[in-house]
Amino acid sequence: MMSCCFVTTCRRVWGLLMVLAIPLAGEDLNLWPVWLDLEADDHGRVETQRSLGPLFQVKHKEEVRILSLRPFWTQFSRPDPWESSQHLLYPLANRYRQGAVTRFHAFNLLHYRYDAANGRRFLQAFPFLFSLRSPEPDESYFAFWPLGGVLKNRFWHDEIRFAAWPLWVRTENGDETWHHFPYPFLRRLSGPRSEGFGLWPLYGEAHRENDYSHRWALWPLIYHYKSNLDEPEPYVRFGVLPFYHRETAPGLKSETWAWPFFGYTRETDPRPEYSENRYFWPFLVQGRGEERYVNRWLPLFSEERRPGREKKWWLWPLWKSEEFTGPGPKRERDTLLYFLYRDERQYLGPETTARLTSLWPLFGRWTDGRGRTQLQALDPLTVFFPGNRKVKENWSPLFALYRYDRRGDSRRHSLLWDLLVWERSSEGNRFQAGPLFEWEGGGGDGLRWEILEGLIGFDNNGESGGFRFLWNAL
Repeated sequence: MMSCCFVTTCRRVWGLLMVLAIPLAGEDLNLWPVWLDLEADDHGRVETQRSLGPLFQVKHKEEVRILSLRPFWTQFSRPDPWESSQHLLYPLANRYRQGAVTRFHAFNLLHYRYDAANGRRFLQAFPFLFSLRSPEPDESYFAFWPLGGVLKNRFWHDEIRFAAWPLWVRTENGDETWHHFPYPFLRRLSGPRSEGFGLWPLYGEAHRENDYSHRWALWPLIYHYKSNLDEPEPYVRFGVLPFYHRETAPGLKSETWAWPFFGYTRETDPRPEYSENRYFWPFLVQGRGEERYVNRWLPLFSEERRPGREKKWWLWPLWKSEEFTGPGPKRERDTLLYFLYRDERQYLGPETTARLTSLWPLFGRWTDGRGRTQLQALDPLTVFFPGNRKVKENWSPLFALYRYDRRGDSRRHSLLWDLLVWERSSEGNRFQAGPLFEWEGGGGDGLRWEILEGLIGFDNNGESGGFRFLWNAL
């Protein structure tokens, strides 16, 4: 209820600001910090409208309308196909609407989903409430932890039933059923082909005919697991940790002593051939194979290659270099101390390279390889959320003390959220200091300047040029 009231209030305030701004609307109107109309597109439509510095903003970008009341509220809407999303103090609370489906989640703990097309309604308040209502009775369930209830197809189980958790819990997967009383200490397995029991963490075993045989003691220190018993050679894992671990399967043998530090792995047909020696894992490792290469001598140097990815470290954790070759365009990334410096290149074509560079928290620079470049200072968030559009629209503008934008031969510099603006293009140069002073020159239209949006001004363009007072020409 409070969230709905807040949203309604934000919309009413925003609507009032829009109405008040209509009489003042014009090309590049700058009444900083009360109102700004900036960045008109090729059709003359204003792409960005702002007020109170970075706090209020309306933006039209790629057929998406973005409304922001930073940092409290951000809304994305697209008319065709119709979809929208609203975000309250992202990522605190988020609502999505796409066609007949409505979703809401708060910090991934509170989830709500309703599909009007099939009538399915899901609600979760983790870890207490779990509910699904569906026209299909077999799909519906309800549980309130720790009192009791039923869950279906959740937490890696087909069904979970519990009462007075942890006193009684029953889990089902296929035709196997585990009874726990209390969970996880005493357990029993039953099924047409399965049986087992356990007294955790002392001892336990589980068997399924022609499938698997698992035994463990002093969990997780001692274990003997056998799988694929219907195969000529089963998959076997045996360990007495931390002293010894062995893993065998068709084409696989791996042993480790003083787990996990010293050991080896050998893989042959039917697996891709691979040989690895671990002298002091994870620092000293040598691996050679058809699909994997490891040459690790940390902290001095490390090199690893897998299909589609190559990674190198120098003076770990000082410098890391990565290369991604598939799927999609080739990408390269260099990082210093994980996030202090980051430089990522994406090769979109023979002569087209998109690039994202961050020096935390001082600046972030982005170019699309087609003549568009942006730079922002300060920029403490891009390095952590490089592809997160919600963070980019809701949080990053609050730190944008300086921004630089290049589109083709046009350059734009902005300081203190457009208080000071300097623009240069083939049509001329322009400088603006909020509503106080504006100057244009260097193009074919001559020289123009004005104070207080035309209280006093001068324009030497043609017959109508000359001095202006009180927003009118003499």
